[in-house]
Amino acid sequence: MVIKTTKNELGNKHLEGLSILAFRATWCPPCQMMGPELERLSELHSDIKIFDVDVDQNIVFAREMKVNGIPSFFLYKDGELIENTAGYMPAEELAKKLGK
Repeated sequence: MVIKTTKNELGNKHLEGLSILAFRATWCPPCQMMGPELERLSELHSDIKIFDVDVDQNIVFAREMKVNGIPSFFLYKDGELIENTAGYMPAEELAKKLGK
């Protein structure tokens, strides 16, 4: 399941198990293309938590995370940031980055 969230709602939920913080915007074509890929990833790997953050509604959070381009993905494993990547990528590629 892809969970739309804000910094306050997120808390530390992304620091448990495998998770992805996805920073996207509704006006961004590559971000729109990532929507179905994130949904597919959540269906293929139910153990990966995906948190979707709208950069326009969370500007301060995006700056804190040093988001330079969108879509931008922060991949976590057991509380540790293992990779930060940007741009469109298929669900399978994101899964591989998390060891799936």
